[in-house]
Amino acid sequence: NSISNAYAMTPYFTVTGADRLIAFMKAVFDAEVVKDNRYDDGTLQHARLRVEGCIIMLNEASDDFAANQSQMHLYVANIEDIYDRGLRHGATSLMAPMLRPHGERMAGFQDPCGNIWWVAEQA
Repeated sequence: NSISNAYAMTPYFTVTGADRLIAFMKAVFDAEVVKDNRYDDGTLQHARLRVEGCIIMLNEASDDFAANQSQMHLYVANIEDIYDRGLRHGATSLMAPMLRPHGERMAGFQDPCGNIWWVAEQA
């Protein structure tokens, strides 16, 4: 198989404000931009970011590709740090860090483009 496991299932965000989402992901998750293709006017056509070893793809919404709301669940080393960074960079809190009944510490926030992020520490 010529497709690496990193691309076996890859989330794809279509948002209004793609550059804002890229900046948010870099600031909050230390995301690394691995691909950034743009139209002549500078609008993002397609980007790939690496977050915690995973690839996330995104593009700017357009008449052909409507914005969507995505929801991600991501294991991180320190949910308090990620949660605080998210809020400092424009996210809205959905759930403060807490121990959940299933035994994991979790937190949630909505990014400035409307996507929902659930971050957790493995028990």
